[in-house]
Amino acid sequence: MGDIATTPAAHHEVDELSTLDPADISPFGQYARWSRRVVAFLLDNAILAGLMFVSVGPGLAPSMLPGLDNDGSLGLAVGDLRWSESAWMLGAVIAMTVLQAYTGATPGKRAVGIVVVNRDSGRPVGLVTTVLRWLAHFLDAILCIGYLRPLWDKERRTFADSLLSTVVVLSRSPEPHPWIAPLVRPGRPGAQVVTAGAAVLCTAGALFALGPTSSTSGSFLSSATCTTWDRTTRPGVPQLSEATFTSTGAGTISRWGVTHALPSTGEGSEITIAWDGGLPVDADVSLEAVLTSPDGSRLEYSTPLDTDGTGFGADPTSPGTIEIPANDLRGIAPGWSWSAQMRVDGVAIPGCGGRAPF
Repeated sequence: MGDIATTPAAHHEVDELSTLDPADISPFGQYARWSRRVVAFLLDNAILAGLMFVSVGPGLAPSMLPGLDNDGSLGLAVGDLRWSESAWMLGAVIAMTVLQAYTGATPGKRAVGIVVVNRDSGRPVGLVTTVLRWLAHFLDAILCIGYLRPLWDKERRTFADSLLSTVVVLSRSPEPHPWIAPLVRPGRPGAQVVTAGAAVLCTAGALFALGPTSSTSGSFLSSATCTTWDRTTRPGVPQLSEATFTSTGAGTISRWGVTHALPSTGEGSEITIAWDGGLPVDADVSLEAVLTSPDGSRLEYSTPLDTDGTGFGADPTSPGTIEIPANDLRGIAPGWSWSAQMRVDGVAIPGCGGRAPF
């Protein structure tokens, strides 16, 4: 699968040979400059980062070179979003590897006009050598010396290139790998279309990897002061003073019309109810809350309080908390409201509430 053809190439493309030092020219074309290789790498990473955002979210995308991270989200990477769990991302990595192996170029390389070929045959090197070359790049990643080596090496090769006998030259039409040679039509009439397609992929990748980003926060705090009454008419009954809805729900992030929910920073939401006065000992007491959608549908919650006597009155003391599961807020329609109250021995104590900001 990774066998390298040894038949000398009969055709190659080079640029501006008349102005070059002969040392800069291989039998298969001009050695690619380091800057051009860097641009190709950035374009390939942009494709992967853009696809990562579209298919998974603002996570850390795979990199075409080991040791060089690919955070295409401008600092918004979310560690829990893994590219390896996405069929789209796995397919993209495999496709780029196969393209590199049998055509000599990924989309980024195709766009800038360079190919990776065998130093002796001038043909793409096949899958096995391509994978081994990628692994050898770990040596290049040490202090990035290997990645910088093309700046001074006479054949502009990294350590991985030297170990696997590859060179990177200026060309969009290298001699085909033996496996795909029967598929290549004379004159390669579709070459310009392929190059244009690669350019479109690179542009789309860059737009979704680095394009303008908007975000919303799912976290909010809503407080309300509860209704008061003359306690002389209801002696021994606590009076609610304030209720607070605190949410740590997930926000969203959007880029070019593609929106993803961000992972929540907390475990759901809660309503905290504060009251004045003690609770009757051994009374049946509960804290209650209702979430109401604009269409009138309701989610109701009730949290009982243990009011066993302690010798100093009833326990617990103010405030109390009602837990709201995180999944409940994900399914509720925008524009919902909340309310909270206390119920003592079946009698509701006037409560309070508010509206959500989304």
